[in-house]
Amino acid sequence: MNSNVLDSTFLNSWFRVAISQELPAKKVIPLRYFGKDFVLFRAENGTPYLLDAHCPHMGAHLGYTGTVKDETIRCPYHGWLWSGRGHCVNVPYTNKQPKIQIKSYPVREVNGLILMYYHGQGKSPDWEIPELPEYNSSQWTPLRLVRRWKARTNLKNYLDNSIDVAHLSQLHSQTFRAAKTESIKVDGPVLTHTMSQKYNLSSLAGGKIIPEDGSVTTTYYGPGYDVSFYWWAKGIIELGLLQIFTGTPIDKDYLDIQIFFSVKKSLPPPLNLILAAIAKRDTAMTFEQDIPILENKIYLTHPPLYEGDGPILQTRRWASQFYEVQAGTEAVSAPVIGDNNNR
Repeated sequence: MNSNVLDSTFLNSWFRVAISQELPAKKVIPLRYFGKDFVLFRAENGTPYLLDAHCPHMGAHLGYTGTVKDETIRCPYHGWLWSGRGHCVNVPYTNKQPKIQIKSYPVREVNGLILMYYHGQGKSPDWEIPELPEYNSSQWTPLRLVRRWKARTNLKNYLDNSIDVAHLSQLHSQTFRAAKTESIKVDGPVLTHTMSQKYNLSSLAGGKIIPEDGSVTTTYYGPGYDVSFYWWAKGIIELGLLQIFTGTPIDKDYLDIQIFFSVKKSLPPPLNLILAAIAKRDTAMTFEQDIPILENKIYLTHPPLYEGDGPILQTRRWASQFYEVQAGTEAVSAPVIGDNNNR
């Protein structure tokens, strides 16, 4: 039960495991990610904690009918109390203090989401996901969930799809007429990708609420959490859409994907509501088109990349740092034809 070394199959990074609103004080939630069972609970003082799910005493799952007392979780089977750091602080029928511990995991609550730090060798995080000023700003609508998907895919294919520029106007032609990489920047665990885009008038630009020309800057904080800002200029008014994409491995075969969005309040309230509704509908419809691709494609280590494909190779190089064992072994010698951004 004291598993100090996790399965190194998965990438080492911060991952979303819950939405803050799902975890009020004293709430207990059973979770399954990375092929493991966890228990997430919020102490009475508001602090969230994440532990391995099973009590080392007799194996009960703390996430099912376990209860919170102060900053501890009570095992429903024999009443043992476990702190948020995994220490046993009380056994109700003895004065002895057991020398056993449940593994705990680093947890952060950022931008309305609860994140855990996963590392295949159990190392502590040496970087953080920042708070977004827009999250608590009165100039932006509250961050809301677009939709949740359980997709038969992995982070490698998910990340490739996210950075793939060419597929936007091909697979998602109802939304995008064209897209082009303008810049790519790598800063340690953070990658920033800026694109210019032309939108199809039959979709997001319908009714001329949103102009045809726009730009998007996506910042990847590790492979499972990225923030996109979409901008359009409509006269002297700047329209903005914020999206947070999260992908957390359930196991080796499935990914838990959740997308969140917020709209800048640049227009009169009725038009802001229309813009938010359009953005939510279009985001769900667009990503839904990716699902059958993600669930049935294979991962090619040497794809023949062209200039219009986007910075796929450079992103793969960046992502290789999140492997503990495989770091540096990711194939990066794929042929790139006329693509300066990928070199």
